[in-house]
Amino acid sequence: MKEKLTDRIRVLIDYYGLSKNAFDASITKANGYIGKQIKKRASIGSDTVETILHVYKQISPAWLINGEGEMLRNDITKGEVKEPASEYGQDSFEQILLQYLDRPKIKEKLKNLLKDG
Repeated sequence: MKEKLTDRIRVLIDYYGLSKNAFDASITKANGYIGKQIKKRASIGSDTVETILHVYKQISPAWLINGEGEMLRNDITKGEVKEPASEYGQDSFEQILLQYLDRPKIKEKLKNLLKDG
């Protein structure tokens, strides 16, 4: 069976040590999106591929799209930090989590939990 883009995405997820849901969050997709695509070996849209390459700058576009060459770009050396890119210096999942925790209702629930606990 010919390797598909979803197979390479699974390799990428394993390389970064992410859960599928954490990967979904990092590329701003709903929970379960990538797991469903991998399971069905379904197509991934070009917008999603662009997002993956934007977030995971170390990944070679030729490898991700066509399966050609090495997974990491040639200008990335082995041993470099294996973290996705982020404008805020933290991974996208952490960024999304912090935004979620900053919501007024969530803040109030956390305050109540801390008061009661």
